Amino acid sequence: MKPSNTIGNRKQYFVKNTKCNYDKDNDLLYIYKQESCVYSNVMIGEFHLEFNKNGEVIGVEILNASELLAEYDIPQKTLQNIEKTELKVVVRNNSLIVFLIIRSLNQEKSATITMNNIESPIMQAIASA
Repeated sequence: MKPSNTIGNRKQYFVKNTKCNYDKDNDLLYIYKQESCVYSNVMIGEFHLEFNKNGEVIGVEILNASELLAEYDIPQKTLQNIEKTELKVVVRNNSLIVFLIIRSLNQEKSATITMNNIESPIMQAIASA
């Protein structure tokens, strides 16, 4: 997974070959890159981001997904009928932005997950990559 665009110290890329599972009973949304190995994860509230050994985002798990994503105008009905998902990642200094794009019921919805000024070792590794 190579960056699609690098400008200065900003890197952005799409996570390719994603698969999505929504567990209605536990209200969990899990989007992940198929055939990848999780090296580390960062938990920010109800967002769990998974990283590979190169510090690239390869998965996102969202707890209480219907409640949390309702704030982005993504209702549970949309989650139950997902046709396709995409993840776009932008890394700049100690900030990480993940754009979650969901296609469902003939419409496209998106949510933005932002982590700023993260000083964890994994974020430092990402910023220097």
